[in-house]
Amino acid sequence: MRIMKFEKWSKYLTLRESIKDDELNRILDKISSHQKLTSREEEFLSKYDQIMDKDLTDMSHLSKNTAFDKVSELLDNGRKVICDLYDKDGQINDEIVSIENDFEDDTCLLFLKHGDEIKLHDRFLYNIKYDFNHDTYSLSSQDEFFEKIPVEDEN
Repeated sequence: MRIMKFEKWSKYLTLRESIKDDELNRILDKISSHQKLTSREEEFLSKYDQIMDKDLTDMSHLSKNTAFDKVSELLDNGRKVICDLYDKDGQINDEIVSIENDFEDDTCLLFLKHGDEIKLHDRFLYNIKYDFNHDTYSLSSQDEFFEKIPVEDEN
């Protein structure tokens, strides 16, 4: 069995286009088929050179602290972030207005537009995804994990 060398493998990664290029291709296809562009698509084309690929990236497998850093960065840059986590009533789907992380108490709180506070937990991994149509990001939980605690037999 032959294992693909890293150089060959990394070559395949560069073949993948960025979200920015994917959107541009989708819009150009729409233009070539004589469909009307939305105002969001026209704005995207006018600002294409100013948009950086990192502005349109999806992030996954984020720890609580990394999610805090990314959401803080997005909010500081004036971006809109939607909380798509779930609580006892279902999906929250509310805008995050601020976020606080207390490293000593190991708590991270999201403050939402309608006054709710949501706590992020260490036992979850989080995703931040970009929604082109609404020019927003959404925070969601990806996986919950548990640590196995070894149990010793007293006999």
